[in-house]
Amino acid sequence: FLMKKILFGKFDKIFIKTLMILATPIILQNLISASLNLLDNIMIGHLGVDNIAAVGLSNQYYLLFYYTAMGICLGAGVFMSQFWGRRDIANIKKYVGISLVFSLIAGFIFAGAAFFFPDVIIGAFSDSKEVIKIGEGYLKVVALSYIFTCISLAFSVGSRSIAQTSLPMHASIIGLIFNAGLNYIFIFGKLGFEPMGVVGAALGTTFARFAEMSFILYKIYFKNNILKAGFSELLSFDFTTIKIYFKTAFPVIFNDFMWIAGITLYSKVYGILGTDAIATMQIATITNNLFNIFGTGLAVASSIVIGNNIGAGKSFKSIQKDAYKMSEFCVLVGIVIGALFFITAPLINIFFNTSPKVQEDIILVSRIMAVAVPFRFFGITQIIGILRGGGDVLYAIMTEILGIWIFGVPLAFIAAIYFHAGIGIVYLCVCLEDVFKVVMTIPRLKSGKWIKSVI
Repeated sequence: FLMKKILFGKFDKIFIKTLMILATPIILQNLISASLNLLDNIMIGHLGVDNIAAVGLSNQYYLLFYYTAMGICLGAGVFMSQFWGRRDIANIKKYVGISLVFSLIAGFIFAGAAFFFPDVIIGAFSDSKEVIKIGEGYLKVVALSYIFTCISLAFSVGSRSIAQTSLPMHASIIGLIFNAGLNYIFIFGKLGFEPMGVVGAALGTTFARFAEMSFILYKIYFKNNILKAGFSELLSFDFTTIKIYFKTAFPVIFNDFMWIAGITLYSKVYGILGTDAIATMQIATITNNLFNIFGTGLAVASSIVIGNNIGAGKSFKSIQKDAYKMSEFCVLVGIVIGALFFITAPLINIFFNTSPKVQEDIILVSRIMAVAVPFRFFGITQIIGILRGGGDVLYAIMTEILGIWIFGVPLAFIAAIYFHAGIGIVYLCVCLEDVFKVVMTIPRLKSGKWIKSVI
């Protein structure tokens, strides 16, 4: 009881309840997605290190697409959250349409590149002919799923912006069920199918993304959801609206693209260290993602609360006070999550068929990740939650880009190329970007200059 009072005494029950009502479905959805990714990799892990590396690099390209599309949708979400504060449904539908159109444009570009030039994409990260060959087959099959993902993202962000966070979560459950079952059937050749290896994993993922999209559209259009809109409503935006959208949203889109581009370059650094290093980071990262989702969920919930409060016209002092509480609460959760991750790190190797050296590196990298969790949670809360929710996207993008491109990427390349450092030291250099974000965002949080109305 004393420990509970020390840790949670300063957070009133209403605050925690409000935040967790919004965050829990998001966390569960992300947990399902991360579990799905982990399950994929456990199955693929039985096929060997080359297969793990090929799928890991293919997924890195997918993340480049995903965060570009997500940036487009989240840029619209800044507007939708504030319009929901005023209960302006017509404008919410308009911005769902904007996110749908522009994310689909990005989706077709990325899908086309994945289908027609998979060898170029995988070859940019690895010189291994075997890894490139395996990755080609995976990318070609999974390319179509990018289109389904765009549609799901547009309506999922719209749902979250109006505080309906359970719909995307339920869609992810559907996706998990399809992906787990179909991957097992297609990868290993069950129920009369021939074993397809990583191509089977790609096929299962594509069917799963289609199932998620179908469920979301069914719940919105056949259950009279608030977001139900015809083409005329979704496409009711004009050039002036697009200009207003991009003025606020472009920094979000650019931020997410540049961030994931930096993360993608990290994969290139790991490729310099060899296939074992790629496999090590793939396994450690997908496991780490199971823990990071708590920070992301709380950050997105914080963004919704901040955006709704600004749209509803709440006082500066009230919004600032909530931001402080959100920041402190997320760090506290990060400390608990980091400690749990540190302790359980050795258990990761049970599920993968790798060499003793790779297993040793996985534990080392995972524990470095665990120590970085509180710093990462604070940065995520500021950039995705408070700054974006408050409409201060320019400062958010500056912090994100400087952290990854001035600290993380250059230091990682220097450590790998000039000092021939091992994967542990290289990843430690990567983590310095999280420390930088803390230093950059604390003064901004205290200043209150991030509180802006965009509508």
